[in-house]
Amino acid sequence: NMDTRQMVVVVVMVMVVVEGMARPELQRRKKMIRRRKHMTEKLSDQKMLRHKGLPLVKEHKELSFRKKVNPIKVKRRKVPSTTPSTQVLSSPLKQFPSTQPTVRPEHRPFTVNQTVPTKPDAVKRFLSLFTIVSWKNDACTSTAGTNGTCYSSNDCSSLGGTASGTCASGFGVCCLFTATCGGTTSVNGTYFQNTGYPATYDSVSSCQLTINKCTDSVCQLRLDFANLVLAQPETTDHKCSDDQFIVSGGAPVPAICGTSTGAHMYIDMGLSTNSPVVITVVTSGQSFSRSFSVKVTQIECTSLAKASSGCLQYFTGVSGQIFSFNYMEASGLQLSDTDYTMCVRMERNFCGIQYTACPDATNTPAQSFSVTGGSPTLGSVVGTECSTDWLTIPCATNTNDPTTQSGTPVVCVDRLCGQVFNSATTPNTSPSVPVYSYSKPFNIYVHTDSLEGSSSPAESSNRGFCLNFVQQPCTSTTG
Repeated sequence: NMDTRQMVVVVVMVMVVVEGMARPELQRRKKMIRRRKHMTEKLSDQKMLRHKGLPLVKEHKELSFRKKVNPIKVKRRKVPSTTPSTQVLSSPLKQFPSTQPTVRPEHRPFTVNQTVPTKPDAVKRFLSLFTIVSWKNDACTSTAGTNGTCYSSNDCSSLGGTASGTCASGFGVCCLFTATCGGTTSVNGTYFQNTGYPATYDSVSSCQLTINKCTDSVCQLRLDFANLVLAQPETTDHKCSDDQFIVSGGAPVPAICGTSTGAHMYIDMGLSTNSPVVITVVTSGQSFSRSFSVKVTQIECTSLAKASSGCLQYFTGVSGQIFSFNYMEASGLQLSDTDYTMCVRMERNFCGIQYTACPDATNTPAQSFSVTGGSPTLGSVVGTECSTDWLTIPCATNTNDPTTQSGTPVVCVDRLCGQVFNSATTPNTSPSVPVYSYSKPFNIYVHTDSLEGSSSPAESSNRGFCLNFVQQPCTSTTG
């Protein structure tokens, strides 16, 4: 075709040009060879005359100064070429391309400072279409503000969830899982809600949810009361006679009622693969607008979020707030028949903890610590004087000292009760003060008996307690 013909013409022209440029060099080399041959013949004649004893010719005398004729080195002159891929060798007619052997990239030696070439945009777009994106099914925040679980859109639909917002940089959806009365779930992050939630209901019913492990490595459940509003306990002995929130299948958990929104529970599921936990909400008695929404989180045995053994409630962080079930400043009543442990995880480089009673702007005097005594006639009561309801704070003191304190007694105590929060005995007119504990782990044991108004002396209107905590750094004395 035409392209091949043009290429042949160009190659022939290049060869002619190169040959013409190389011709003077060839002639010069031939001339030097002839001269060298002539000089060699002269020297041979000189040796022959000397051997026969004949006089040297003048021309021979001039050559006699050199006993040895060094060969003449011929320097090859580089012939300029218009084509960089050709070079002139000993023969101007033999021309070969000066190309280096090609080495594949995977066979080249790698160096630390080697620059990795960037991929073309087309390659990037091609790879991005087939890149597999994976992520953990972690918690996420839905568009409604509630906590969901991050899944792919297909997984969310197949598991029966509802997409509400995105997660994982837009690759996943924040999936909400809900279950109601008579349901069974093994999906982590399921919300157990009353029928028609967030609407309230007023009826006699028993609503149950059965929870199975989502994987064999699960050891605990965390129940977060996003909303728990049930009828209050009866006003004499503060027992849950109408409504109850009951957990069965794990370690014994006290039945609660009233309002405990914002509280939580940790439930032990054990190591067995078939150990379901059943949550039951029982409603009866007086007319009341009830509602509940409880998030169920499954925790693996090796998770850092796993609570210590025996802790019904488990708090993390340097500071926070703890309160009894059904604690409300205005109308909450301390529940009877409870025995449980509240635990605070000891953070790194902290050796102690400080508890202070929460502010109470509703009651005068404040009842943010109202465990025994009913009407505010008691001050702070400690030690063995607390025989009905109490909090146990190991080796509690009212000074920043591990064992000694001011007041009576002068050494640390364990049990605290009454209407004023203090580790020493004080009258009801004294204010609550900070209480410290350097005993580890940081646990509070809660005990309430079965009597309030029926006890002797009678107790009434105990609210329970609300305490703020701040962990204390290690020092040379608290170490």
